[in-house]
Amino acid sequence: MLTDRTPEAHRAVLERIRTLRSAGQFVPASLQGTIVFPGLDGGAEWGGAAVDPETSILYVNANEMPWTVSLVERPPSPQAGAAGGKELYTAQCAGCHGADRQGSPPTFPSLVDVGDRLTTPEIGAVMSEGSGRMPGFAHLGSEALSAIQGYILASPPDVGARHAVPLPQGVRSPIDQKYRVQYGRFLDPDGYPGIKPPWGTLSAIDLNTGRYVWKTPLGEYRELAAPGLAGTGCENYGGPVVTAGGLVFIGATNYDNKFRAFDKTTGALLWETTLPAAGNATPATYEVNGRQFVVIATSSGKSRLQAPARFVAFALEDARR
Repeated sequence: MLTDRTPEAHRAVLERIRTLRSAGQFVPASLQGTIVFPGLDGGAEWGGAAVDPETSILYVNANEMPWTVSLVERPPSPQAGAAGGKELYTAQCAGCHGADRQGSPPTFPSLVDVGDRLTTPEIGAVMSEGSGRMPGFAHLGSEALSAIQGYILASPPDVGARHAVPLPQGVRSPIDQKYRVQYGRFLDPDGYPGIKPPWGTLSAIDLNTGRYVWKTPLGEYRELAAPGLAGTGCENYGGPVVTAGGLVFIGATNYDNKFRAFDKTTGALLWETTLPAAGNATPATYEVNGRQFVVIATSSGKSRLQAPARFVAFALEDARR
């Protein structure tokens, strides 16, 4: 199953997988590193599935790419006394955002150049109050939070930690453990999935029999498609919607910004367009004055590109007219 996109990519991935545990499903995380396949964002993708009540066929997109999960020993959290920005970051933040501040997007965002995305007050508010799955760290005190913030905003980071700040007695991280879990996609040296395509799919499954009616690659990488490696599928986030008129609409794909319509019976691609940004969302369909529309949200989403958020709507026309 390993990639054969290029001989160099194959050799590199083969060397890497020999260093990891790969023994099928349900193999626990390890210090050595463990292959997880389906990856942490699918198989079946979190955008959900669509079901046609007339045919009992379920339409679901999937990420067909492995991840790795490793256990990494954590340094002990400072308990009292004084620590600098680097030590505080290592103890409190590196478990999720990495010692190099690169994180593991999209689960744990990168903090590199975070000052270009958020203002200093916004960064301080997230650190103090938390956001999403990240807990707040107000218990560290304002001086400690300022030291951490100074460390992550420095470019390059102030590894010297020029001054130390006092810590409250008995301070511990809310996620203080002996080991932290480090996630990552299993990629080749060029950043593409380390297995053969398809890397993303859209499938139709008969709920009465459990059998696939059809399955097709979903998405592509533009730079690979241009020289001829099209139809690879790609990582995708956001589900499909199926219409009574026989169409399955889906955006979802991270790297080509496409919005597509498939024939719900055969899986044939009937129409596609390029959105202003990735449509990492599930579309909706609605009617106004007897006319049907389909709409999807677009934004920078799961890609690392910066794009404004928009809603993009399309009108459907009856081909028989």
